[in-house]
Amino acid sequence: MVICFDAGNTDLVAGLFRDDKITDTLRIPYKKEQSREEYISVLKNALAQNSVSAADIEGCVLCCVALNTAAELSAAMEAVFGCTPVIFKNDETCHLKILTENPYEVGTDIIAGCMAAKDQFPMPCVVIDMGTATTLTAMDRDANVLGVSILTGVFSSMWALKEKTGLPFEENIMAQPKAIGTNTQKSIDSGLILGSAYAVDGLVQSFEEEIGHGECTVVATGGVSQFIVPHCRTNIIVDNNLLLEGLYCYYKNSIIK
Repeated sequence: MVICFDAGNTDLVAGLFRDDKITDTLRIPYKKEQSREEYISVLKNALAQNSVSAADIEGCVLCCVALNTAAELSAAMEAVFGCTPVIFKNDETCHLKILTENPYEVGTDIIAGCMAAKDQFPMPCVVIDMGTATTLTAMDRDANVLGVSILTGVFSSMWALKEKTGLPFEENIMAQPKAIGTNTQKSIDSGLILGSAYAVDGLVQSFEEEIGHGECTVVATGGVSQFIVPHCRTNIIVDNNLLLEGLYCYYKNSIIK
């Protein structure tokens, strides 16, 4: 069994792979910049709660975009699983051409999603990851990564709005049937959810025009996608395991080298 970890700015998500198929996903309570010992405790608790034995883990891979976290989390993984983690890097192991001005500044989580999209979906493609930030990544018909658009994630926008304005509203936002809100809560719900959906629609349309190969496959992942995608007018495929599948692909590429 191989375990793949995606350590983002908000969540730590793990995927368990057996015989090249994902069998389980774990969402693990997580804080950035903890110690090795703290992460060891977190990992052991997560395994116990999900009835997973560390002895069954043959390999592991870590993708971490959180600053000052990767080294301690990697050391904890090695201590718990007894194997050195493969660290996901934006390098030749990805088997992708990244045609941006500086390929190495493109986030590793973005590249992981593109790796999976290359294997699973027709090109050209727009890969959307909806989390702390919402990112849209353009891939041409040869699966080259052309570039990225980055938006503030819907919950990040909500927290900023609450902090900066002091408006009274509930954080359990929900979509409204009309864009025109008739009270504060409905107005904020409309702006956050429908505004995000329509921004995605507009950017996808611009991406398709700039890529120039006609209509693109559009695939979305990330915890916030369930709130936003149903309100998009674009036909979007939701794949909640896209990043984890990309990490597993990277793991296989790394051990074949």
